[in-house]
Amino acid sequence: MPPPVAASLAPAAPADLDRSCRWPVLVLGGLSAGWLVFAAVLGVLAAIKLHAPGMLANIEWLTYGRVQPAAWNALVFGFGALAGLALALWLMVRLSGVPLAGTGTILFGAAVWQVGLKLGVLGVLAGDSTGIEGLELPRYASPLLLAGYLLIAPWALVVFGRRQRRESYISQWYLVTALLVFPWCFASGYVLTSFLPLRGVLQAAAQAWYLQQLWVLWFGSLTLAALFYFLPKLTGAAVPSRSLALFGFWTFVAFGGLGGLTRYAGGPFPAWMLSLAVVGNVLTLFAIYGVGANLLPSLRAALSRLSGNVVLWFLGFSLLAWLTAGVLTALNSLATVRHLTHFTLVTPGLDQLAFLGGFGVAALGGLYVVVPCLLGRDWPSRFLATLHFGCAAGAVVLLAVAFLVGGLVHGAALNNTDVAFLTVAKRYLPFASTGTLAQLLWLVGSGAFAVNFLWLLGACARTICVPAARALVEPLPAEGKA
Repeated sequence: MPPPVAASLAPAAPADLDRSCRWPVLVLGGLSAGWLVFAAVLGVLAAIKLHAPGMLANIEWLTYGRVQPAAWNALVFGFGALAGLALALWLMVRLSGVPLAGTGTILFGAAVWQVGLKLGVLGVLAGDSTGIEGLELPRYASPLLLAGYLLIAPWALVVFGRRQRRESYISQWYLVTALLVFPWCFASGYVLTSFLPLRGVLQAAAQAWYLQQLWVLWFGSLTLAALFYFLPKLTGAAVPSRSLALFGFWTFVAFGGLGGLTRYAGGPFPAWMLSLAVVGNVLTLFAIYGVGANLLPSLRAALSRLSGNVVLWFLGFSLLAWLTAGVLTALNSLATVRHLTHFTLVTPGLDQLAFLGGFGVAALGGLYVVVPCLLGRDWPSRFLATLHFGCAAGAVVLLAVAFLVGGLVHGAALNNTDVAFLTVAKRYLPFASTGTLAQLLWLVGSGAFAVNFLWLLGACARTICVPAARALVEPLPAEGKA
């Protein structure tokens, strides 16, 4: 019998809370695992084509301009959104102490989301992309995603409204923020860029605003909700200061969504818009300080137990990645730094660090806790969980190095007028190869997680379904005669 992957969590609510949300959370988590593997396969292909464009060049569906956005949307809206919703439902039920209602509606919403995303990814691969970064899904797919979300997320808000404690938990602050932000920013982003597009540079401003809300206020809020719940639970260390957490939360909400336009610093935008973006990113450092001051002590308290708890590895790495991405994003907003990093892969590298290293690793760590709670069984293989963490952490570190260091080298060459542009492009090739290795590591880790997940489901099916099937086919006992 392998040692448990996660430390046992003391039940925060009666067992019927887990039963009430079992199928919605398992379905959403299972779908997210499938999309994780699919996105990883496309990500490897896109990474290879970045430095070997001749590979499969005769297949128009698999050109870099189609594979890369398809991989990114599958990862963000397939794995990220579904895993985030699964964790949001489970966390809200556990923290509120109220059973989940609307199970059938949630499952129907998951099906609608799945249909919309499949249509969207196939549309991107077929060349029907909008061509706008982060908003590539075709116009016929985005309404389905929004409809699916509106069938799922409101039930978590209903649970929050019925909570047993009037005073809310820190994780609930971020969960409510995330649940409200997504439909607002997703609908606004597509309306302003695809359905009723703004003119000129305003469309680029709307796209930058949308990306900021997506990465910071939606996925960032989900990341912090998971960290503020699981780290204190698993380590037994209380959050040192609720008032500091409250200050960090409101600073995060007020300033976190303002910094998107730094992506296009130096562009033809009014000076006040660019200045506001810089100020917003810098002031977000107060929120980063509040999070670090409250959660790093929990991590330090668990240093002696890190060797035996894979989930703490995931959560600790996620916290460090999120804090690092926030600090580097603030530094990257400054004009002296942007002079070097503009038009390079530094900004996508920060996006990868925040999404994959921050949210992605935290979501996976959360699923390693939630799924056994719902099924009553621990993960079958500790080795696969350890392999998953090693590959995921290695992939994030390599991607950060490839994009950030390679972007700095690229930017220094771009600013040197004596270097030919072809030479500038060639200088990035070694870093592109490193990015391919990172994507391969992410694929191996994703495959390990999917195998472990299917193994666990199979073991539970044998335990639950086989006895139930035998009971159905066994003859009824004969009635006694009078």
